Amino acid sequence: MSTTPDKLVDRYLKHLDVELDDLPRDRRREIVEEISGHIAEARAGLEHETESDVRNILGGLGDPAEIASEARERFEVSPPPAARKKEPGWVEVGALIMLLVGGLVIPVFGWLIGVVLLWVSNVWNTRDKIIGTIFVPGGLGLVVLLGIFAASSGLHSCVQSGRVGSASAVTTCTDQGAPLTVGIVGFIVLLLIPIVTTAYLAVRMRRASATAVA
Repeated sequence: MSTTPDKLVDRYLKHLDVELDDLPRDRRREIVEEISGHIAEARAGLEHETESDVRNILGGLGDPAEIASEARERFEVSPPPAARKKEPGWVEVGALIMLLVGGLVIPVFGWLIGVVLLWVSNVWNTRDKIIGTIFVPGGLGLVVLLGIFAASSGLHSCVQSGRVGSASAVTTCTDQGAPLTVGIVGFIVLLLIPIVTTAYLAVRMRRASATAVA
């Protein structure tokens, strides 16, 4: 089982390897092995190794980020560009609006415009974009269309008995109570999903904005 000093060294070397990620693989391995050798040599010179001794050795070597910076200068490697998140603008606002009500303004195409704006934005991550796309395709436009269809075809059913067209023919209509209730509940759920999804994307956008400002 690894001792605490061993874990400290392992953590330090892993941190160093991450900081050297933009260097060529052979250069990265060379530096990590060089630092690892210095650590092993220093530890071998300790009579009774303690956690404090190992921390002092690692501290003497310097922060992994500083070692990586010196290595980039030595091998003339440019540092990786800092990732910057864009502050929300008209693209993000347009995406939220069109995803929710675009299908009502421009059937089908309005929602698709919202999807395109969602995916070209760099404010949301991939998971957010997938959620915004699949919940619910078409936004409120699809929900309203389904509601109209259900209202026109599923409220009641009628059955005609006797000869069709004769005076004795009787038409009996029965209300579909249970299916109607299920339909109403389903409509409410479908209505809430795009609203909740849009609210989720708005919250994520606000957090991205706060991060960008910070």
